[in-house]
Amino acid sequence: MWLALRFPHWALDSLSDAVAPATTATLVVENQAGKRRVVAAGEPAIEQGVRRGMVLADARMRAPDMHILERRIAGEQAALERLGGWAWRYSSQVHIAPAGDQIECSRVVLEIGASLKLFGGRQRLLRAVRRDLNRMGYRYSLGVADTPDAALAFARAPTRGQKDGSLAHLPLHCLDLDPRAELSLKASGLRQTGELLALPPGALIRRYGQATLDHLERVRGQRPHELTLYQLPQRYGTRHELTGAVETTQGLVFVLRRILGELAAFLQGADATIQTLQIKLFHDDLPPTRLMLRLAAPSRAADHLERVAHERLARLTLAAPVLEIALASDRLRRHEHEQDSLWRDEDSTGCEQWPAVLDRLRARLGHSAVGWLQAVDDHHPDQSSTEIDRPPTDSAAASAPRPLWLLDEPQRAPNDLTLISGPERIETGWWQHSIRRDYFRARDSRGRLLWVYRDLVHARPDSPPVYYMHGLFG
Repeated sequence: MWLALRFPHWALDSLSDAVAPATTATLVVENQAGKRRVVAAGEPAIEQGVRRGMVLADARMRAPDMHILERRIAGEQAALERLGGWAWRYSSQVHIAPAGDQIECSRVVLEIGASLKLFGGRQRLLRAVRRDLNRMGYRYSLGVADTPDAALAFARAPTRGQKDGSLAHLPLHCLDLDPRAELSLKASGLRQTGELLALPPGALIRRYGQATLDHLERVRGQRPHELTLYQLPQRYGTRHELTGAVETTQGLVFVLRRILGELAAFLQGADATIQTLQIKLFHDDLPPTRLMLRLAAPSRAADHLERVAHERLARLTLAAPVLEIALASDRLRRHEHEQDSLWRDEDSTGCEQWPAVLDRLRARLGHSAVGWLQAVDDHHPDQSSTEIDRPPTDSAAASAPRPLWLLDEPQRAPNDLTLISGPERIETGWWQHSIRRDYFRARDSRGRLLWVYRDLVHARPDSPPVYYMHGLFG
């Protein structure tokens, strides 16, 4: 079973930034045979009578206050490849094709028969597809059939009533026929696909050519399809050409919301995560501005990526307006699915959210401003821990009898101490800085758990013990 998705206004819907208010008629045009024609239109323009293929002069008469954009083929192709990654959520056999001389509009075709059980049936799968496409803001037509060519034919059907699963009632223009053959068929009085299927193969070849018979056989599944399947890249890399210069970081936040949403949809479809994402902001006459997002743990959540990017942009002053945005990730990682426990601890939610909090702190303060302390195999207190930039792998350090956080200079401990455990004699460093101390775990009147010591080198035998605070336990 194949699902075909056609995007008749992809040249406009694939744009990552909003160029005009929702009430403004927006068109995308290009030169075709010496005339500027409409290749995509927004809903306000369509309501005023503008149609695809219309000459721009005629469109101006119907929508005088329109916003006109030039078509950008490279941007459409990049957006379609991102959508191909999204489609991998539903199938491992995905075909994408941008609009061109032989293809009337951009399309995505995927095999869904093997995924029906996973999604709970055909209707649930189609509802999930529609929900995703509506969230991404794409206008589309949809068709389902046993072959890719038949699914595309149903996706071209003009009304819902004709999508009853029967090829016989489809108008001939729903088929992907050669234009000359289609004109010849109409001249012969044929209007529906069923009438064409009833003709003998020999007559079809003599009257309308071998290509017409080959297409009909692919529609009925009598000939293998000729689709090239989309392959997932090893890294996510794409460029977004903006339709207008963005001059403020607040404007970039708005644009990045959709850009990162498409990235999240791609990662979800690919069942992958990323841990590093470079964002390049291209200007007119200046070198690009680079933003590096380094995550504490691999992620594919759009809201998390957006919050981290927002924190980084808050520290940024744009040197010039931004004309284009490029994304480049590290190697895609397989998403690690975790099974939920039957009884969830109350603190588990906080633990799961900690990497997100860490990423936001690093984005706001700088990557090197946040780190961890890890125990080191050294019995000298001042050298028994070190700072690292990632979570420690040695879990035993959490239960060590000494605190990881030490004071830069020991301080006189409060007088109201209650010794809990100890002493631990530390006597070392005669070749550098000799120490001879007895360390204790103690609690003061404020409830703090302290690591204190008594200096045996300078202590007088006839004097009461004096304690110094060297560290605090968490």
